Amino acid sequence: MMAERSGRFGRWLWLWSFGYVGLMVAVAWSLLAVRDWALAEMSTLESVENWEAWREGVRVQQTEPSPVQRRVPQSAEPPALVLMRDYFGVSLAGAVLFSTLLYWVIAWLVTGMLSSSHEFGDLM
Repeated sequence: MMAERSGRFGRWLWLWSFGYVGLMVAVAWSLLAVRDWALAEMSTLESVENWEAWREGVRVQQTEPSPVQRRVPQSAEPPALVLMRDYFGVSLAGAVLFSTLLYWVIAWLVTGMLSSSHEFGDLM
């Protein structure tokens, strides 16, 4: 009976491992595509001018009385550009870490739900 359970576990592990590799490829590819887009689009003169216009709008709003006061962002470049250029490694590591944790918790729960060999009587 124990060999049967370990065989099922091995089959599930292979299936979940293939899915995990596919997920990690998708996460890495997606972040690389977003990085390429941000570096190409956000570093243009037009994007930087739009960002400066938005910052100037915040400065103007500060002079008008309102219940909410905004701070003027310190960065002279759009945030998406700074994030993908300067903090890409941290973003990739965080995406991989949290995707991994979520994937394996879901895999564990789904495997437990689909395993018919685990009945209440077997646990006692």
